[in-house]
Amino acid sequence: MWDYEADVVVIGCGGAGAAAAIGAHDAGAKALILEKNAAGGGNTRISGGSVRTYTDHAKAVEYIHTLCEGATDLPAIRAFVGESAGNADWIARLGGNIVPSPAALIQGFPRMMPGAAFPHVPGAAGIGPRLRVTGSTPFFGLELWKFLAGNVEKRAIPVLYSTPAQRLLREQSGEIGGVIASGASRDVRIRARRGVILACGGFEYSKSLQLDYLGQEYYALGDPGCTGDGVRMAADVGADLWHMSGIAACFGYKFSEFPFSLGHKMPHAAYIYVDRMGRRFMDEPATDMHTVWFHTSFLDPKTLERPRVPGYVIFDESTRAKGTVGSTSVGSARDFYEWSRDNMAEIRKGWIVSAPSLEELASRIGMDRGALATTVAGYNAMCADGADGDFGRPADTLAPLANGPFYAIQIWPSLLNTQGGPRRNDRAQVVDAWGSPVGRLYGAGELGSVWNRIYPGGGNISEALASGRIAGRNAAAETPLRATRAA
Repeated sequence: MWDYEADVVVIGCGGAGAAAAIGAHDAGAKALILEKNAAGGGNTRISGGSVRTYTDHAKAVEYIHTLCEGATDLPAIRAFVGESAGNADWIARLGGNIVPSPAALIQGFPRMMPGAAFPHVPGAAGIGPRLRVTGSTPFFGLELWKFLAGNVEKRAIPVLYSTPAQRLLREQSGEIGGVIASGASRDVRIRARRGVILACGGFEYSKSLQLDYLGQEYYALGDPGCTGDGVRMAADVGADLWHMSGIAACFGYKFSEFPFSLGHKMPHAAYIYVDRMGRRFMDEPATDMHTVWFHTSFLDPKTLERPRVPGYVIFDESTRAKGTVGSTSVGSARDFYEWSRDNMAEIRKGWIVSAPSLEELASRIGMDRGALATTVAGYNAMCADGADGDFGRPADTLAPLANGPFYAIQIWPSLLNTQGGPRRNDRAQVVDAWGSPVGRLYGAGELGSVWNRIYPGGGNISEALASGRIAGRNAAAETPLRATRAA
């Protein structure tokens, strides 16, 4: 017996799941969404909300294929670019207000949100500017989610909250015909007459999957509901997995008061990053925020330690006085904490360590007293010379750390999301190890994303909307199953 029935069952009520359900409904199917949390939104609601545009589709495909290092099939990339190119029109048609992204303060420097994050890569000229949905709040991800949730509600698509999916059910034919989920008091069985869409996010909060596929543990900024459920359910029915080492991760702060990271940003150029020995290890502001995790994946082959996990951001009084050094506008922290504008509350909490001299600051964070002072002296000398001989930091970002007191905060590589999951084709069908579709099973969003290890920003939201619509349409087009028992 089935507790619920629908043509298309969508697992996950974030951006991809909402787009999939809307797509299935608008294609004439009855959709139903399962959501493990008490409310929807997932990572979309707490994201930056950027939607990509393209100036040339062929070049955009070349650019994305290069960034994916050949690990993503060209037909899947072409389908992504072709569908996501229509995101803005789709949003506008469904009543959203979508506008160009404003200028942003990126690590202390005003810059326009970029077209191609890596302009030297072949095909970069095909990447256009970002767009965002606007509304009554300054939070673009929230406004995008409000738009999506409103369209789900307008269509009367049922959402079963606090109902985490546990297992996919196979027909005797091997096709997917339903889902078992955990209800309030018992397991529930949901019939999917046409198809099931996995849109339940990545594994940012699964330490075991992190160690298996990423090789180290990370904290995360996003939705704590992303624990790898979709990876496990897909593997259970024979799906191939791809991009399991792919992530988007920036620097964040981790404090015991919260299970998630808080965002890191700098309002002024007088800062550097150092490892636990007090050594600089990168060009600070010019590195794209989504790929800084490359620097922290370094494993010292002699000590077998990761000396940059955690690292430290070191800054002076001029930077402290310029504005907030923490970002709580994106990520789970937004619902629980607002960083003070002058950083004094965080100094009082002990989150920011302060000292009158660099030597004393080093002592307070357990670092060699002379090492940090030597590093800062060398950096300040390069500022005076106008050239960073160590890492090539742009000359216009070289600002000395000269005005005490001095400050330090631990920085951790913090996941925005993972990209890995069940491999899918250009129709958003989940496929097995031989490339054959797992019957009636589809995927959307960051779970089995087209992106791999090099993530350029704005791509996951674009993909959530595009892959959701592709999956919803194609699942809705399946011939309904006959009334047979699920295995």
